[in-house]
Amino acid sequence: MPLNLEQPKRKQAISLTPLIDVVFILLLFFMLTSSFVPWRILDTPLAVHTPPQEQDQEEQEIITLTLQQNDGQVWQDDIAIRLSDRQAFETLVSESSDAVFVVKAESGVTLQSLLKLADTLKLHGAETVSIADAFDMPETP
Repeated sequence: MPLNLEQPKRKQAISLTPLIDVVFILLLFFMLTSSFVPWRILDTPLAVHTPPQEQDQEEQEIITLTLQQNDGQVWQDDIAIRLSDRQAFETLVSESSDAVFVVKAESGVTLQSLLKLADTLKLHGAETVSIADAFDMPETP
């Protein structure tokens, strides 16, 4: 009987190194292409029950700003102010920095215009900005 000196063939194992490399490259790609800009949040206390405030607190001044169209103008007491006029907003906010700024919008004004006005007021130092009648349902006949 002849002597068999050959080694038994081993199974060829699949190398996982290239697979791990591809997974890390994909992970790096998605991490670098993702945007990590924080989302802006509007506080709408409509659904939250707020307890009545104490009567002895000092009444705050209310300044109403009205957006009639998406033309970049806001109206305050029949005076038109352009959203691009920084000096007018700085003067308005500095004269009454602790006032409540109420933003009203006529029908047809976009949410982008409302947020642009609210951002402009906040950038110039307004502490409290409120959006009035934003969720009123139109009356049906």
